Amino acid sequence: MTNPSPNTLMTFADAARLDADETPGDLVEGTFVPVTKSTLRHGRVLINIGTILKLYSRSHPGWIAVGGDPGCKLSHDPDTLRGPDVALVRKEREPTGRGEEGWLEGAPDVVVEVFGDSQSVVELLRKAAEFLAAGAKLVWLVDPDRERVLICTPGGFPRQLGPDDVLDGGDVLPGFSCSVAEFFE
Repeated sequence: MTNPSPNTLMTFADAARLDADETPGDLVEGTFVPVTKSTLRHGRVLINIGTILKLYSRSHPGWIAVGGDPGCKLSHDPDTLRGPDVALVRKEREPTGRGEEGWLEGAPDVVVEVFGDSQSVVELLRKAAEFLAAGAKLVWLVDPDRERVLICTPGGFPRQLGPDDVLDGGDVLPGFSCSVAEFFE
C-alpha cells in the first residue's frame, strides 16, 4: 500500500501493509491518523518508565513489559489500532506472528501514555477511555511538563499524583510502588 494521506479509511489488514517506521500512525475508527516522532525528553521519560515496569515484570512472573507503540486492536468494524508508549501485558495474552497477527487483541492490562508536545489532556483522556473500553485495567497518563501522573481506571474518575507522591499498582499490580519523580529523572 502506498503511504496514506491523513483521514484515509483503512482496516487492520491495510495498516499491516504499511512500514511503521516510514508511515507511523494509528487507526481511529477506521481513519488513519499520522503520528509524528517524539522529542528526546519524551523518549527519556519512556525509558525511565519502561525500565521500572521491566523490573516489575522480572520480579512478578506472568507479566511482559513492552514499549515503542506496539499495535493493539481496540475495536473492530470500524477498526481502531493504537500503540501505547509503554505497557504491561499478561504473558498468556502475548500474540505471536508478524503484522496483524503480532498485534494484541484488545488493550494491554496496564497502559502508559506520555504527553507529547502537541497532545492535550482531552486527547489523552480520549485515548485512555479507548484503552479502558477495550479492557485495560489501569492507564497512567504521564505529563513531563507538570511532573504529574493522571491515573485512569474503569468506571472511575482520573486521579492526579505529583512528583512528591508515590504511585502504586493497586489490585492490578500487587507490590508495585515507585515515586512519581522517578519517571522524570
